Amino acid sequence: MRRIAYAVALGSTSFIALGTSAYGQTAATLAQAQKSDGDTVTEVVVTGFKKSYADAVRMKRESAGITDSISSDGLGRFPDLNVGEAIQRLPGVQINREAASRDATINLRGLPGTYARTTINGQGFAEPILDSSTPLGAFNSDIFSAISIIKSPSAADQAGGLSGIIDLQIAPALGRKDGGTMKLAYEHNELGDLGSPAATIGYNKHLTDDLAVFGVLAYKKEKFRRDSINFVQYTQLNDLTVSNPDLAAYYAATPAGGSACPSGQVCRPWGTGAKSTKGVLFPSDNRQIVKYNEGDLWTGAAGLEYRVNEDLKVGLSGFYTRRNLDKNYTDLLEVDMRPTTAVIKPTGVVFSLADGFNYINAFDYSNAQVNRSFRSEPLIEKTWNVTGNVEYRNDDWRVTGVLAASEASNNALQTQIDVRTLAKAGGNGISGSFFSGGEDIGKYLMSLNPAGAPVVSAGPYVWQGAGNTPTLQNAAGDQVIVAGSLGYLTNKLSSAQGDIERFFENRVLSSLVAGARFERAEFTSRGYRTSAKGVQGQNVDSSFLKLSPYASDFFGGSGGAYAANWYTVDYARAVSRLQPVTTGPGDLVTPTGWINDPTNGSYSAYNFSVTNDNTSAYVMGKIDTQVLGVRVRGNTGARFESTDQTINALNRNFDAAGNVVYVPTTYHQKYEHILPSLLLAADLTDTLVLRGASYKTFVRPQPRNLAPTTSLTKTGNGFQLAYGGYDLQPYTAWSHDISLEWYNRPNSLVSVDVYQKTIRNLVIAENRLSRLCPADATAYGLGHLSLNGTTCQSDILVNGSPAVVQISGNYNQQNPIKVSGVEISVQQNFDFLPGFWKNFGGVFNYSYAKISGTYADGTKAILPGVSKNAFNVIGFYEGGKFGARLVYNYRDEYILAGGNTFTGGASRVKARGQLDGSMSYTINDRFSVSFDAYNLTDELRTQYQNVELMPRANDYDGRTYTLTLRGSF
Repeated sequence: MRRIAYAVALGSTSFIALGTSAYGQTAATLAQAQKSDGDTVTEVVVTGFKKSYADAVRMKRESAGITDSISSDGLGRFPDLNVGEAIQRLPGVQINREAASRDATINLRGLPGTYARTTINGQGFAEPILDSSTPLGAFNSDIFSAISIIKSPSAADQAGGLSGIIDLQIAPALGRKDGGTMKLAYEHNELGDLGSPAATIGYNKHLTDDLAVFGVLAYKKEKFRRDSINFVQYTQLNDLTVSNPDLAAYYAATPAGGSACPSGQVCRPWGTGAKSTKGVLFPSDNRQIVKYNEGDLWTGAAGLEYRVNEDLKVGLSGFYTRRNLDKNYTDLLEVDMRPTTAVIKPTGVVFSLADGFNYINAFDYSNAQVNRSFRSEPLIEKTWNVTGNVEYRNDDWRVTGVLAASEASNNALQTQIDVRTLAKAGGNGISGSFFSGGEDIGKYLMSLNPAGAPVVSAGPYVWQGAGNTPTLQNAAGDQVIVAGSLGYLTNKLSSAQGDIERFFENRVLSSLVAGARFERAEFTSRGYRTSAKGVQGQNVDSSFLKLSPYASDFFGGSGGAYAANWYTVDYARAVSRLQPVTTGPGDLVTPTGWINDPTNGSYSAYNFSVTNDNTSAYVMGKIDTQVLGVRVRGNTGARFESTDQTINALNRNFDAAGNVVYVPTTYHQKYEHILPSLLLAADLTDTLVLRGASYKTFVRPQPRNLAPTTSLTKTGNGFQLAYGGYDLQPYTAWSHDISLEWYNRPNSLVSVDVYQKTIRNLVIAENRLSRLCPADATAYGLGHLSLNGTTCQSDILVNGSPAVVQISGNYNQQNPIKVSGVEISVQQNFDFLPGFWKNFGGVFNYSYAKISGTYADGTKAILPGVSKNAFNVIGFYEGGKFGARLVYNYRDEYILAGGNTFTGGASRVKARGQLDGSMSYTINDRFSVSFDAYNLTDELRTQYQNVELMPRANDYDGRTYTLTLRGSF
């Protein structure tokens, strides 16, 4: 915290001091620049990075509420890897780097991304969401002219953004300059030495003074990967552990005569209890993972605009984006020491942490289960939108109408094939040494013996039946797993909106505006579960395995002494030998060629539809008046929202013979909200603006959270149970903002914004012990559950070990939760300095967010994925033909969802800072070249349990570089 405070103080005071030093000589100049249009002022032309930041200042000052924006620079670009990376430069925005495949989801103002609404030019559209917020990585930023974060929505803004609205802006045809643009780019990722091209072409044309058209088409080849070292679970050492006096001191002795171990204690035959009786946990499920991504991103936008006369204007516009990562896959090596026959010999000391548990992180092992896994994971994210609009405006009236139609899809398919060597009563010949590395993954150690190619034990491999649908097993007890989920999402949205505004002169209200909107949103979820039924198990042999291509190229050389004898499944070979499947009566073959598992709870949970008929109306007065000589502007009004919701689902039941059957079921609910708002801005002086805002907002639950039926899924080592959520209600918030903005120089700004949101009926991930690990789970067929360290286990055995039970769900939390925050932003151009120095400028912004309150069970409220502190430090140079920018982005640690906080085992992500850079050179008035570099500091993403000494996951992305040529014609 001290480091953060120092950085905030240093960054803000440095920029303010530089700007203030010239204030005396510039205040009069700035005031003169703000006089009436009749005055003559000297226009200062800014380009490149300066243009982008100058546009942001202008947009912020002109807005009625509290906003932050970015615009494309003078080269027509956002100099960032994707849209999400670009807007994280704004105060209050944090990017989620745990999002897979560079989906670039974000958090806003201390709240997860699902609390925000994304719009295009102020209109809602069908977003390609599946389980989280809008994947901004599905859009090529080349089609956008600006992006605004509306933090204090008015009554006229689209509802559904509790934390704010992310408005992606595409400039209309009449406002564009005639001519064409082109871009050729090449991206290089150091990790894996992967390269991919990109190209964009666009053209704008005024066919007449009153008729214009535009079109832009962007293509990007995507090819990148992420390497991970994960320690998935910490569990108790078993009875076969090779003890020593230090270890024995943490266990109670096993009672004589076969008596049960006393409640709350962990007993072992060699225990002495000299220091503790809670036992010792160790990292028992350890994985090396490569997530490879490859595919194409196509994004386009087009439109026309016609000015019929000086009062009437009509337009038609649309966009399309399709991200097809059809070559995505995961290569995974898992060494699992959880079987009761695995033998662990500690080689490091036992350490105790504040959570009350004891641990080791270094040991030798033998008879571990080894899973060699390959998972094909193609992904398609797609959306299109067409909008027609008409505007009539004269001195007294403005009337607008908008019709929009949009459709999106998000298809995520996974097929998992594992070859598993299981632990055996007499040993399986597998051994090695392990060290988690503690706080430094560079010290990681995983050795795996015997060296060389593993032998797949002889078949045939026989399907284990409906109770264990993913599994084939041979006489030796080894297994082949055929599993996976197929998720298909279709999201449709159609809307009609009309607004009417009456203008007034010389009154407190400058205008009165009212509007109405009807919107139908249809969310359809369809899914399948892959099983091993009907596969050709007799064809399994050692040809199913091959040396992983990442065995000598893993983690960028920063992953310590990882297991280099990494053999993986030859996926193409395995599929060709296991298919075609042999079907029986009633079998359904999935689109990927396997037999669907109808007994799996996910099948019913993810086959449903949600239809929301949303009707809204609003009235709002725009204010522009003088109070004690101070200009006060803004708006006040209220919005009425009514939602009629219908959910169609499949309820899982059993027929008289005990077979699983699905019964179509319909759920219906209706709810209404009134959302008042007051947004005011007082121009205290020519350079000082005071803003205040008070408004009510609400968010509908994410559709996938509404999966109506409770589902039970069998995993390789246990079960997953997901509670249904058909009855989830929207959550609301009253928000209050106050902001002071000092425009101390042209294109410069110092601002401080303080806000508070009181959230009610919050939908949160299940966190109650009674629901996450209920003692009696027989109603779900899970037997009796208890905690083993931070793991929920059943008295049912799977592969000879207690079944690991992972339970999830969502519920409306009734207690009010408060989110309070401060956002500081300083932007300064140094053009008051002499010579070379006048070309420099800088931006510093800092965000603080605090969550307060308790949940119904008394536990402290948390909002997952949100850092308390975050800041950006940006320095740029723009002189003549050359421009450069350096950006340092930092966010401190945060807690992830599903962290099992009831055990003290909260999963946290380590604080992380990243340095990016960009340079551009203007060759002539038509061509420019730029070079961008991302993650110059080669940062990792590190996840740990409570303290860094207990790592959970380490992700490595490496550095990325982009070389771009831009031209105009």
